[in-house]
Amino acid sequence: MDTKNSLINFSLFIFIFAFAFVFSVDALSAPTNTFYGVLALLGYLVSLGGSLFNGLLAKRDGEAMSLWYFTYAVIVGIITVWYLTRCGTAFGWW
Repeated sequence: MDTKNSLINFSLFIFIFAFAFVFSVDALSAPTNTFYGVLALLGYLVSLGGSLFNGLLAKRDGEAMSLWYFTYAVIVGIITVWYLTRCGTAFGWW
């Protein structure tokens, strides 16, 4: 994978994360927006899984973008855990 393709994929993951974050904030503000909540969860999982997969491919090829992908995966993972704990509080699971 060349660097130009890695940058396009990285910007695509940032774009998906931005929409997922907006959907998650909207879903948490009104409890009737479960569709937005599911879209947000799918967006977080796609961002997390895709960045880890591309990070592993970039690391295998020896590219410098692997560090960026793994850093992004950590950030998305933290936000995903935050979202899941907020959903658990909203549904009364804990």
